[in-house]
Amino acid sequence: MDNNRQQQCTTVAPSNRRILLHAPLVLLLVASGPCFSADGETEAGRVNEIAGTNGAPNAAPRDLQPTVVSIQIAQADSVPPPHATTPIAQASDASMQIAQASSPQPTMPTTVVVEPEAPPSSAPVPAAQATNTPAPVAQTPDAPMLLAQAENAQPPDASTLPAPTMSDTSAPPSPAPIAPASDTPPKAVQTAPTAPSIAPTQTAQASGTPLPNSPAPVPQMPGTPPPSSPAPNSQTPGAQLPGEPTQRSQGPDVETPNPQAPNLRTADVETVRNDVFGLAASGGAVKALDEAKARPDAFSAVDIAQLEELAIRQQVRGGRDKSRSMTSSDRFDGIDNALRAADDLDKRMPTTPEYTPVRTALAGDRTVAYAARGDMKTAVTTFETIPSDAEISIDALSAVGDAYLYLSEPGKANAVYERALKQATASPTDRATRGFQYGARTRPIELREGLFWSYIDQGRATDAKQVLDDMGNALPPAKDVQTVGPEESDYLRYYRLRAQYLIFTGHVDQGIAALEELEKQVPFNAEIRAAHADAVSGQSHPRQAIAMYRASLTDHPDSVEMLAGLGRAALTADDYATAKNVDQTLDNTFPDSGAVRGFKRDYNAYRSPVFTTDLSYEHGNSALADNSFTSDSYVYSQPFGDNWRVFSHTFFGYAQTDSGNVSRTRTGVGGDYRHGPLTVQGEVTRSFGSDGRTGGRGSIAYALNDYWTVSGGLDTNDNSLPWKAYAAHIWGRSANVSVVYRQNDRREVKLSYGVSRYSDSNLHQEISATATQRVYTSANQQVNVSLDLGTDSNTRQDAPYFNPNRDYAAAATVMHQLTLWKKGDMGLQQRVSVSGGVYNERGFGTSALWSARLEHAWTFKHDITLSYGVEVSSHAYDGERERSETGFMSVNLPF
Repeated sequence: MDNNRQQQCTTVAPSNRRILLHAPLVLLLVASGPCFSADGETEAGRVNEIAGTNGAPNAAPRDLQPTVVSIQIAQADSVPPPHATTPIAQASDASMQIAQASSPQPTMPTTVVVEPEAPPSSAPVPAAQATNTPAPVAQTPDAPMLLAQAENAQPPDASTLPAPTMSDTSAPPSPAPIAPASDTPPKAVQTAPTAPSIAPTQTAQASGTPLPNSPAPVPQMPGTPPPSSPAPNSQTPGAQLPGEPTQRSQGPDVETPNPQAPNLRTADVETVRNDVFGLAASGGAVKALDEAKARPDAFSAVDIAQLEELAIRQQVRGGRDKSRSMTSSDRFDGIDNALRAADDLDKRMPTTPEYTPVRTALAGDRTVAYAARGDMKTAVTTFETIPSDAEISIDALSAVGDAYLYLSEPGKANAVYERALKQATASPTDRATRGFQYGARTRPIELREGLFWSYIDQGRATDAKQVLDDMGNALPPAKDVQTVGPEESDYLRYYRLRAQYLIFTGHVDQGIAALEELEKQVPFNAEIRAAHADAVSGQSHPRQAIAMYRASLTDHPDSVEMLAGLGRAALTADDYATAKNVDQTLDNTFPDSGAVRGFKRDYNAYRSPVFTTDLSYEHGNSALADNSFTSDSYVYSQPFGDNWRVFSHTFFGYAQTDSGNVSRTRTGVGGDYRHGPLTVQGEVTRSFGSDGRTGGRGSIAYALNDYWTVSGGLDTNDNSLPWKAYAAHIWGRSANVSVVYRQNDRREVKLSYGVSRYSDSNLHQEISATATQRVYTSANQQVNVSLDLGTDSNTRQDAPYFNPNRDYAAAATVMHQLTLWKKGDMGLQQRVSVSGGVYNERGFGTSALWSARLEHAWTFKHDITLSYGVEVSSHAYDGERERSETGFMSVNLPF
């Protein structure tokens, strides 16, 4: 008998199998020793307590904890269910009542799970009694007692597990399924000894295929609500709480494990759930999933799926960190494994509402993974499947914000960055970010940087400045800055962005000076040096920038941003060998880098065939032509040998003059060679018509450095003669040279000389000088002032075309450029130019000249540009004032 005191006995029947209890057998089981009594004591008064009719039962000793499975009594309809009411079953029911009334009270009760068969659809479902509420045992002569156990209901050592403690006011951790009742249903009873149960009936999966190691499903009547099964101190996974604006997409509000690590195999359900979910949220999701699978009594199928999602989230996080720290071709292996695991989980989850929050969280994980993988379009597509009112982690929002910026969608990026920043600055941490909140994670200053660039890419300088102010206000005092960890470089990030903001808003010299000052304080910081080189390259000094990039790559050979910057500067400087080497080095290893994406875009445009055309139509300048139209088009091949292209060139013109109508068509084929500072172009041409002839055209340019460029050209069949000259069957040869000094993108001086010999022996010469200075720059506006001086001379006096012996012109032009629209790489700029000056023609005196011009310039993806506009001008020719209107269009189309 002493040995029997420590023995526990559990009566278990196979899953989904009905066992009919013979009355003598039940009496024998009840009357037999240790399974129903620990010490053989009998107390008649405790019979009613077991039946639930005499108040709350007393607590059992802590060292005598039974293995318990909840009892559920099936209630039958007045019409017997398919497997109901045999004489043996009725005898069994009667014998059980006798046994409950007469047998001694056991201190170590065995409780049996009763899994009912699916009742008729019209059967009502009564609510279960609270554990401390007395209720009569509801029995009908037609209702058999069924014994069943759900699949996987007990872990291997379940017979020795302690039970959780239930208070008088709390519901059981996972109440047993509600039994169907008859048309006049009596109250169902749920027995509960004082010693709480170790294995409450499992929370069942509502529908669909169960996940591996998950509890078996419990049948549910059609038209009846599912049973409530809240876990202690937790919300039902994914439930929308009253008054909540967003869908709850995660499980219990647990962020850390229990202070003292319990034995998860023997702890009560509440302790197990808190510790497992806390472990999962704090970086141990894989271990938490293993622990949860070992305790199917405490975790539903949805809980298991949720823990699998948190484990995948942990894989995504680790894979992202790996990809950021590596430069080899296998840097995405971890992310790829996480994506495969996410696909597998998604396929195994049933398409039922209770799994929707898990799918939402999984979509957030995939968004982070795809963005880290560089598959930005898929990241955006995945993110946009998430309901707008669902909880989304900060890292998922940040990732899709980066993807939107990458895809030139700064407006959408702006919205998600703002939402992420609101969540990041809220207290406590939002539930959806669990699993990303330990260790290095997306911080508010990183979100503000993304928000800053989203405003810059939209041309919203004022909003960008406000973000910088917020960033500065959020920084701790300098004396409190940590010298280790990610916070160490926060001030450096802030001052770098301030310098870049100055450059963007037109204060280029101040911005570059600020970067140089930062570089003196942190001379080996890669981000500062890359920003400095980018700024220099943007000032039309690509060769100087190339030297800076190469020097920095000596100290930072693994800097992807530095290498991409070198490639872009090399393209600008026509150093295609360097650009090709950069492209081969980067290969497809860094699709997630915005800098690499910018270089690849420009490099692919360079590698593409290109079509360019300039169209013009002029009306009203009768001294030259009453109406005229010209088209000048080139089609360039793909480059070969890094530096060579072949091209075809077609010029077409048509004019109406007082001497008659005239048209001119000239085609040619040639080659284009560009190698660093040298550019050479040559073509063989043929003009058509009665005056057609074969000729050639060539040009050469050489950049001495980033400031000085010299060029020259030669044409044996010039297209720029006056239209009346062509009408008189006159053609000409021409040559020109020029020198350009370009200090930066704000100041330029050009001097040129041209000479032409016409077939009528006229020698035409012209000299011109142009100086341009930007006088105002802001984020969206620029104002340039130009001064143009020129003089022409001709040797023939009686030519049939406008041919002054000598003339002079001086004009000043003010050009205002306004950015009307900006979206990442794309934009629309409006340019308005007004020009005024004087014109002097020998023999006809001095007169005023003026012009006004409106132009729209579009920039699209893949370096496609389109510009068009109109111009009105007034000019005196041989003392007669002429006014003309001109329309023009230019296209540059890589394809």
